[in-house]
Amino acid sequence: MNAAADVRELAKSFRQLVWRAREVELLQVPDRLAAMRDAGMFLSSLQRHGVEPLEAVPEATDTLLSWGLSVDMVPRDTVLHYGVWNPRGKRQRMFLGDRQENVLIDAVRVSTLLIDEIAPMLAGSAELRPSDAAFGEICHAAADQLETLPEVMNDVYRNVDPVKFYAAQLGPFMTDVTVADRQYYGPAPVHVPLYLIDRLVWSADHGDADLRCFQNDLVKYGLPQWRRLFELTEGSPSLITRLVREFDRPTGPPATRVADAMDGAIRIMNALLTFRGKHNLMAGGAYADTSRYATASAGVSPGLLDHILTLTRDATHHARSRRTGTRS
Repeated sequence: MNAAADVRELAKSFRQLVWRAREVELLQVPDRLAAMRDAGMFLSSLQRHGVEPLEAVPEATDTLLSWGLSVDMVPRDTVLHYGVWNPRGKRQRMFLGDRQENVLIDAVRVSTLLIDEIAPMLAGSAELRPSDAAFGEICHAAADQLETLPEVMNDVYRNVDPVKFYAAQLGPFMTDVTVADRQYYGPAPVHVPLYLIDRLVWSADHGDADLRCFQNDLVKYGLPQWRRLFELTEGSPSLITRLVREFDRPTGPPATRVADAMDGAIRIMNALLTFRGKHNLMAGGAYADTSRYATASAGVSPGLLDHILTLTRDATHHARSRRTGTRS
């Protein structure tokens, strides 16, 4: 249907899906998430072909609102639906069916699951002292896992054409959709929740207004527990700050365990820097020709990504300078 730009058939199929969903009782949360995922494929497809989906199928509005409310999420599909909650193999939902789209979906799936596993572990460090052995163990365990993210990005970099495929073909499916007079971002891969790791490791107290606005905007599209984690960390010192304070004590060099924990934190920061560097190259390439393609994907512009990379680099330098005793 998308290959043929068959708007009539897309709207018809969307309507049929909504009617069928009303005929059954979706008792389990995974069923509602799956229904939202499938409805989202039609939302995004109609929008991509220049049709406001809920003007074409207005009866879907109440259904989307109900599904979103029942799982405490936004009333449309997100990167979680498109990635993590998208089955592998023949049942995988795709806009285009292209091999490059499969690479992106798998990268989103792997990255999001990894981050969702690491974030609670890092959050648990708030209950420990930096001199505790468990604190350093958490830092290094998180680094071990996060160091796979640049590998995921390398796979995308090697296999996905940022201009001919992402910007020209897939990106148009990631535009905003209006539901009940409110606009909601599309399920863009850039919404992978790396901001959770940022918040816990360095950005809770090293960001600026632009970064806070970005994070507060995107966390609305995440899981309820991610939003709760954000609320709990509001105003709290980041992992990096807690370690730097240990190095700044007037009593002399920190304990060996603190130094080891700082080494783990720096490894985390290095992984974030490497990942972001590759990602920003992709994003910059995708939207270099602003006369042909949009300058932002689901609320995230290349300029904002560069700004976040700079902030990440500054926080990394802050940690390294304390560790080496060459503060500046």
